[in-house]
Amino acid sequence: MIGYYLAIALGWLISLLPFTLLYLFSDFLSWLMFRVLKYRKSVIQSNLQNAFPEKSEHEREKIRKAFYKNFADLIVESFKSLTISERIMRQHFSLKNPEVFENLRQKNKGVIMVMGHYTNFEWTATSIPLLVQNTCFAVFHPLSNHRFSNKIVQIREQFGLKLFPMKNTYPFMLNNENTAPLYVFMADQSPQKSKIKYRTPFLNQNTPVHLGVENLAKKCDLAVVFIDIQRVKRGTYEVEAQLLFEDAVNTQPYEITDTHVRALEKVIIKKPEDWLWSHRRWKHA
Repeated sequence: MIGYYLAIALGWLISLLPFTLLYLFSDFLSWLMFRVLKYRKSVIQSNLQNAFPEKSEHEREKIRKAFYKNFADLIVESFKSLTISERIMRQHFSLKNPEVFENLRQKNKGVIMVMGHYTNFEWTATSIPLLVQNTCFAVFHPLSNHRFSNKIVQIREQFGLKLFPMKNTYPFMLNNENTAPLYVFMADQSPQKSKIKYRTPFLNQNTPVHLGVENLAKKCDLAVVFIDIQRVKRGTYEVEAQLLFEDAVNTQPYEITDTHVRALEKVIIKKPEDWLWSHRRWKHA
């Protein structure tokens, strides 16, 4: 209990820093992870080697170093979420083409919004209710520490996002009575080994992928929209939506999955340092 309150107090103090000081702290964290802690160095190097064998070791090392800067910004911005106001969040997050979602909503068409662990994916999920008119939902995997778990839920729901437990995904979505709901889905996580049903090429590797986006889009008659989250400047992000499928029901098997995987791959190749290379994406490859 004491550890929880100390952690929250430290996070709260960090969150009160003005953005200028916050990013000075981020620069220190980036240096610490890269030079001293060498945070998950072997995992990152292996992922980059397999994803970009055509690049030189020097080029991959530049990506690794830049990754730590992105990752450190993600950490300090997550702390900032403890006290950030709606007014400030709106200044730091925008949607380039809201008409993509509004056109679907006008047709009473629900949406699965697909994204990856790219730039500030946490702020994206938290902020999406500020950018669209839909009622927004996201899956949440509860933590073993209930206090931390409840705090994370509180932070993510502060602007209107509604979370539901991962184990209830199918019954919740199949029985959701909201008109034109929007579901936030992270599409680049690795499925459990026992649940691998499909693999597709992704970043130069035969990669196991979840089929949940495709299956639920078909079962719930949802449109599939991919979003590209770009950092306009430090601490400021712009989301661009791309309608992949409006009529998911009539697509071919694995067509939706292959399409959203290719969309994310294209974004990562363009600016690889902003993806989360430290997670073990290919542990079951």
